[in-house]
Amino acid sequence: MWKNIIGFNISWFGLVYVGNSFIPLCVIFLYFHYRFLVKNNSERLFMLTIWVIGIVVDSLLMYLNVFIFVENYHLPFWLIMLWGCFSTTLCHSLKFIGSSIWFQIIAGFIAPFSYLAGYKLGAVQFSESLMFTYLILMIIWAVLFILFFALKSTFLDKEHRHV
Repeated sequence: MWKNIIGFNISWFGLVYVGNSFIPLCVIFLYFHYRFLVKNNSERLFMLTIWVIGIVVDSLLMYLNVFIFVENYHLPFWLIMLWGCFSTTLCHSLKFIGSSIWFQIIAGFIAPFSYLAGYKLGAVQFSESLMFTYLILMIIWAVLFILFFALKSTFLDKEHRHV
């Protein structure tokens, strides 16, 4: 668990602070995660699903002009990679959140601080005030965490039923 949260936090900071130049190190993180921590193909498929959902959600937020990036024609590659790195946490360092819907809602209230930190580091701009953007992201992330752990149950409980 500690390897996962350390790897994710290094990835988050590197991608947000350095940008695309940090992607090769994140590929290494993902390789080692897939190689040594992922237990089965259901978990791999679950992670890929989370990665895609994250890209779609952040792309939609960019399209709706909630997020503004210098590369305004598509979601930045570093953010796409960040979603891949985030997908590793749900079965490992953040798995405790899945034990309660209240934990998932609370995590939804906390997750937007990541975007606010990215804003402070200059990685993203917002079209609205910080408070309004935080409130939008808080609702989205509460729903996302509930969705993510429902999907986790669907993907991984299926694997356990066949054992």
